[in-house]
Amino acid sequence: MLAEAATHNVTSQAQTSTQPAPEPPLHPRVLKRRARRALWFGARMVLSFIFWEVLMVRLLGRARVEQTRLERLVRLARRFRDLAVDLGGVWIKLGQFLSSRVDLLPPEVIAELSGLQDAVPPEPTPVVLARLERELGRPLHAVFEEFEPEPVAAASFGQVYLATLRPEFVPQRNGKPPAPERVVVKVQRAHMEAIVSTDLKSLRTIVGWLKLYEPIRRRVNLDALVKEFADVVFEELDYLREAQNAETFHQNFLHDPGVRVPRVYHTLTTKRVIVLKNVEDIKITDFEGLAHAGVSRREVARKLFETYLEQVFTHGFFHADPHPGNLFVQPLDVETARAWHVPIGEGRPFRLTYVDFGMMGRLPPNFVRELREFIIAVTLKDAHRWTLSAQRLGFFLPGADLARVEQAIAQLFDRFWGVALSDLSNVEFEEMYRFGLEFRDLLFSLPFQIPQNVLYLGRAANILAGMLTALDPEFNPWQALQPFAQQAEQQRQLSQRTLSAVISEGARLLRQAAQLPSQSETFFARALSGQLEVRAQLSPSSTDDLRRIERSVDRLAWALVFAALTLGSAMLLINDVVWAGVVLLVVAVLAFARLLLRS
Repeated sequence: MLAEAATHNVTSQAQTSTQPAPEPPLHPRVLKRRARRALWFGARMVLSFIFWEVLMVRLLGRARVEQTRLERLVRLARRFRDLAVDLGGVWIKLGQFLSSRVDLLPPEVIAELSGLQDAVPPEPTPVVLARLERELGRPLHAVFEEFEPEPVAAASFGQVYLATLRPEFVPQRNGKPPAPERVVVKVQRAHMEAIVSTDLKSLRTIVGWLKLYEPIRRRVNLDALVKEFADVVFEELDYLREAQNAETFHQNFLHDPGVRVPRVYHTLTTKRVIVLKNVEDIKITDFEGLAHAGVSRREVARKLFETYLEQVFTHGFFHADPHPGNLFVQPLDVETARAWHVPIGEGRPFRLTYVDFGMMGRLPPNFVRELREFIIAVTLKDAHRWTLSAQRLGFFLPGADLARVEQAIAQLFDRFWGVALSDLSNVEFEEMYRFGLEFRDLLFSLPFQIPQNVLYLGRAANILAGMLTALDPEFNPWQALQPFAQQAEQQRQLSQRTLSAVISEGARLLRQAAQLPSQSETFFARALSGQLEVRAQLSPSSTDDLRRIERSVDRLAWALVFAALTLGSAMLLINDVVWAGVVLLVVAVLAFARLLLRS
């Protein structure tokens, strides 16, 4: 009853305020205050780092400093969390990103930062609803039959509400008249573009201070990482771009009926508002709900892993924020699954639902190809191939001892290859200590760096690893990668064989075509000079006829040259050997010009 009353009150307010007042501008003093607070925090962090890691290491020794390092990091994480909750904006997003980097930060620090996932206070509802009406250009009651005033989620950049859309805004499907539909409405917080710009400027200043420390500057291209972070953040502010991302993701998985993307209502979507069909499915980490529905958690983990392989290695376009709030499971009955061609495996059939496409990652084709080679090397336990691929991806500093790295990777493969994700965290300390002693030269020099294009891919992989382990503690990524790696390796070998055959055949045709004009000229020159071993005497009129035949054959020869070069160019271009195909195409044009001159 309370919820209905609140909904009625909001609707009534919307009916009486068809022209909401303009949103007041953000005072420049607010932005300056944000910048001062962020820079003061960054300055204290950098000064503390210099004091302990530079001065006190020399005075007390590294061992004494390391004894209190974890405690200092936890205090720093706690202060950053308080700052992020207070300021919001980019700092919430940065904290959420850091809280997923289990590969970089200790568990105690992760625990301090993880609260940022749910610590964003909501904006007052009347302010948000007034902004929503301004964006839609009409009162709420003209669009929604019901609008629940309490947000179901408050994120760093926006708030999410549930509503019921009026039938006139619902597209007709299967010849049935449209009916009211439950939707999700995401509304951006006020002045986010100005706030984000200010926060990113402060972040770049702090990064500039960190770059003064040579070991950090040598291992991390901080400018590139901040640029990648900023690009994705600004893209996330554009809800029109998010709608396009959802459409692209949907098109990428049109062939897979086991993946579901909620419908976007484009006519009600603006740069700051997006309206989507409500997905009332089971949250992917609701294990009781999955068990009650009869859905196998093992099958869900497998489907999630396979869809991410396709996103990264086939599309180069992946969901960069796969936290549990953005993934759902839709149980299906067997008849529906068969009608929709959804595979039926262990347990009840289901569809995997992705939502929130604001944070998406993009990988260039050359990076994807090299990453595929990297994965193949892992599944084959080929340390040499892995090392070369990692070098091409940019994971090593210039001058790194690749032979030594290869030895370390070979030992890691021997020990951990085939181990389930849940068992990797149970490795005994003594074993890691022995490994550290054997390769202490590598651990001391740390010849590794963070390349570009991995910021959000690494974040997604970390979140995904934790979710897969929670869904299926026995999930084994090595086994799951085997079919993919085998298929990729077969395609690579087939491509190489096809390419080799194309180049060989093209070279043969090119040689024959190049030799044909000279051979014909030699033949006719000998014929005209009487050097051919023939038993006939040519008359003058026959010689004229022969010259005409010579020109015809010469034209035929150049026509064959043109055809052979054009065919070879087409075969090379089809197999992505662009440079060689273009060269042959240019030569073919020259041959065609020669043919015209001979006519």
